[in-house]
Amino acid sequence: MKRFVIPALLLCAACTAPPDHVASVKAFEHLKNSGQEDATLELFADDASVHFGPLGTLTGIDQIREIHGYDLALHTKLRVENCEQVEDVVSCGVVETNDWLKTAGIESITYDETRFVFDAEGRIASVSATLSADSMQQMGAAVAAFDAWARANQPEPYAELFTAEGAFVYSFENGKKVLVLLREWQRAIAD
Repeated sequence: MKRFVIPALLLCAACTAPPDHVASVKAFEHLKNSGQEDATLELFADDASVHFGPLGTLTGIDQIREIHGYDLALHTKLRVENCEQVEDVVSCGVVETNDWLKTAGIESITYDETRFVFDAEGRIASVSATLSADSMQQMGAAVAAFDAWARANQPEPYAELFTAEGAFVYSFENGKKVLVLLREWQRAIAD
């Protein structure tokens, strides 16, 4: 009797290539940069979280929608680079530009590592972004200078950007308000 050896991969009818989560990250980049809010948010799980280091964590699709609105107001653009996928995690470098940065005199900021974790349905379960040391230093200096000026010169409009507990409110409206204050700050320091 002759025996046939069947390779294990042929026996596994359910075996498929792992999902291409890098393509999903690239779709996120394209949709976010083109301002397609609903399509961008469809990439996320309803209970997803987004962590920005010392800037805090947003949890749930409603909070992620608010940060997306804020980014829309600031004309935020992301460039995702050097993505690598290991199972359900994609790690990339990210470069961000927006009107806030431009107005503050910062060309762009860099996230050394941004990790996108995907759930079993292929949706983004979490994003964790780590600013580079240089970007952290530039942002820290700009925020401190702007904060000091705004508290001294525009205390009421500045206070409206925060909750009663002191947390910054990410929203489209606040993005517009921040830009107005930033431009006033730049005019004041130019005089």
